[in-house]
Amino acid sequence: MKIGKSLRETRLAAGLTQTEMAAGVASESFYSKVERGIHNIDADTLVKLLKARKINPVGFFKQAIDIAGNEKNTASNR
Repeated sequence: MKIGKSLRETRLAAGLTQTEMAAGVASESFYSKVERGIHNIDADTLVKLLKARKINPVGFFKQAIDIAGNEKNTASNR
């Protein structure tokens, strides 16, 4: 599961910039690196980030699982 990719998809769907998404929870630099898969994000910070933007954590993880499943299916079809 790629949390960074799921965060990016969620952020774009909400119409937010990286600065807006990270505000008050993490630095823009750190958040950007999480989206790009350079840094990992701990569970506490992830939940704080989602709650700060009024994003349902359960819905977020369902979407993340769907994205991971789609990537796996795409890779196996090559």
